[in-house]
Amino acid sequence: MSSKKPYEVEYKGVTIRCSTPEEAVAVARMLGGEPDHPHYVSWRVDEFTEFVDRIQIAQRRLLNVLLRARCQPVKDYDLCGHLGLGTNQALAGVLSGITKVAKAMDIEPSRIYYQRTEYKQGSPERRYYITPAFMKAADDADWPSVHDLEEPEDERR
Repeated sequence: MSSKKPYEVEYKGVTIRCSTPEEAVAVARMLGGEPDHPHYVSWRVDEFTEFVDRIQIAQRRLLNVLLRARCQPVKDYDLCGHLGLGTNQALAGVLSGITKVAKAMDIEPSRIYYQRTEYKQGSPERRYYITPAFMKAADDADWPSVHDLEEPEDERR
């Protein structure tokens, strides 16, 4: 009895036969198809550089805090403390700056950071994470430097 493999993936002129659609999808992804999740979509060097050059200092500092946490959660009130922000509304403004630049560059914001909300005694506690792909791009680019986190000369006065 021959085993029939009705699902096929073609790659560089070679046909790979699979037993299930799930197997075919997995093979396609392994061979360079789309990644499983936006958190893992690799950053091109030019794309990363342009993005970090376009965001403002508050956004750079926020991403730096998340990068230092190395994929561990940073609670909203800790982020506010690190950035000298008084409220979550102010934090939302900084996060919105990241989203606006990402969208302007046709980048999904979930490629940069993501947020989870837990409720403690009925109150929301938001936890923020840097994505593995953004962290790798930042590590590869040795970003941020001390210079990247400083106010520009003309804004210090």
